[in-house]
Amino acid sequence: MFTISNILLDVDKGILTNNLNEDYFSYRIVYFVNSVGGKEKHYIDTRYDGFCQALKNIIRGNLTTTNTVVIAAIIIRKNGKNISLLSRSYGFSLDGYFQKICEEKVENINSNYGRRVAQWC
Repeated sequence: MFTISNILLDVDKGILTNNLNEDYFSYRIVYFVNSVGGKEKHYIDTRYDGFCQALKNIIRGNLTTTNTVVIAAIIIRKNGKNISLLSRSYGFSLDGYFQKICEEKVENINSNYGRRVAQWC
């Protein structure tokens, strides 16, 4: 399961690799919303200081129990060329979230009379 922090670290690596001043550019976040009816491509433009909030809004606004969100690319335009700052795409789903919660709760299993009883997962 990925977090927004993973994306921010990857973008910062891309900024350092390309020797960029992060406050100088506008960032285009390209993402897909995959649902039962198909997938939709979207994008949003933001500045570096609103980057984290834009990612939160994308995930919170589009992630449901019936679809997934994939942050496919984060692009800047420099000297007429598109430069991608992500090394990979990042998928978000509630299945991954619930699985992560269950893994954390399984570690807190009690043992009563030789039987394993889970807390709630």
